[in-house]
Amino acid sequence: MTAHDAHVRMRQLVAAVGQGPTHGRALTREEARFALEAIMDGVATPAQAGALLLLQRYRGEAADELLGYADAVRGRMREFRPRVEGLLDVGSPYDGRTKHVVVSPAASIVAAAAGASIVMHGEPEMGPKRGVAVGDVIAALGINTDLEPEAVARGVEACGLGYVRQARLVPDLHALMPLRAELGLRTPLHMVEKIFGPGGAPCRIIGVAHMPYLKLLAPVMAGLGCRRTLVVQGMEGHEDVPTSRGSRVVLLDADGEHESRIDPAALGLEPATDDDLAPGDAAHSAEYTMAVLEGRATAGQRDLVLLNAALRLFAAGRAGDVGACIDAARAAIASGEAMRRLEAWRAVG
Repeated sequence: MTAHDAHVRMRQLVAAVGQGPTHGRALTREEARFALEAIMDGVATPAQAGALLLLQRYRGEAADELLGYADAVRGRMREFRPRVEGLLDVGSPYDGRTKHVVVSPAASIVAAAAGASIVMHGEPEMGPKRGVAVGDVIAALGINTDLEPEAVARGVEACGLGYVRQARLVPDLHALMPLRAELGLRTPLHMVEKIFGPGGAPCRIIGVAHMPYLKLLAPVMAGLGCRRTLVVQGMEGHEDVPTSRGSRVVLLDADGEHESRIDPAALGLEPATDDDLAPGDAAHSAEYTMAVLEGRATAGQRDLVLLNAALRLFAAGRAGDVGACIDAARAAIASGEAMRRLEAWRAVG
């Protein structure tokens, strides 16, 4: 297909989506893949790219559109295949958090110490929120967050933990940051970044703000070949759940959808206080992590990390129930193994 033909087709796809509530339609999986590839290649004009992404934002993404976009991202992804069983992808929003402390790195370190293999990913200064993201906290913990994918894969194999930047893993998608900054709003690409699955991870944990979004995610995760996906109603729509209230979680696997409610009090966990959850900069969340790993955190701080580490272990299929996963996470901290994992991660380079 020539550049002119691709430009014409892109114009037709924008028109198909933008016909209004009566005549507009969603893109097919193949059309969505073509569209994002055209945007990444610069064949689509900025006006076409912005129009398509914002039309989908206001109408709501369809499952096939997310699948097609994920296919396009996977097709541009550099080689990244850690040789581990049951790799867990933590689908954290790239634009970070502004209202709560970021405990995802702490929870992932503890879960890795209890036997999980985990990959996280992101990109600094991502809008529109531009909050504290997992990568910011990981860097503040003294870990190199700018490694090439093959080095990250070796780290996952060595210590069960890895973080890879979008700029290193999918440079073509990273090149769209100026366009996305100009749009100034969330687009379907923000969800695609949470679901595309670096390293072909068969296990996922994803946070959503509104559980009705599950109806969209169930066919998407199945279409991406995920073996186990844990969808949680986390803080700010992230993958970290609070201990101050119950949270809905849904496990998607080969047997269908399994919904349950996590009751931290029933699990014997101390609720985190407002002070425990207070936001701050990346250094604040890194200090929170160190306090938990070194055994000097408050009970509320420790138990917030325990619960979220347990959910990662459960998502990775390391135990059959969350209570057993909490016990494993608690032992990983008490034995010092979680701290040793952090030190091992710092040595990856």
